[in-house]
Amino acid sequence: MSEPIVVTSPQASCHVFTFKEGLLSSVAHDLKIVVERCSISYWPGAQVVSRIEATFDSKSLRVVCAQRDGHDQPSALSADNRAEIERNIARDVLQSDRYPDIRFVSSQISERASGLEIVGELTLHGQHRTLTAHVRRQADRWVSELRLQQPDFGIKPYSAAFGTLRVKPELLLTVSIPAT
Repeated sequence: MSEPIVVTSPQASCHVFTFKEGLLSSVAHDLKIVVERCSISYWPGAQVVSRIEATFDSKSLRVVCAQRDGHDQPSALSADNRAEIERNIARDVLQSDRYPDIRFVSSQISERASGLEIVGELTLHGQHRTLTAHVRRQADRWVSELRLQQPDFGIKPYSAAFGTLRVKPELLLTVSIPAT
């Protein structure tokens, strides 16, 4: 096997999008979060990439901004609000001290008309699950969007105010690397 090509942040990017629900959801925010430290390695093959491994530092999630209807709301959260959310993510949601790494290792990669289909194992919060990612070329980047259910990985979605404000169990993740 040839040497891997390694892409790290900020060239490799991973964003997590959370969505609110519950009785008090009208006063809450959907969130756009960036994983500040990630590394994606891939091994070029004859026709297609032969293997992919990715590591994401669970302690490096930072709130970029709040969102409303899919649009960034950069001034909706104060620096203190963002810091508190980041502490809650690390401590209560991901338990980053116990599970510092989120890891993906491919087991099968297939070329499709729209790009690549990658099957592999995601290790998150100490749980291992097989998932399929579809990767497409978007301008000068390879991009994948994944929907994950937090309970599938033993994660209880964050809630506050006696459950009247909750984060939906489903998260949207986007991962991208340069297409060069």
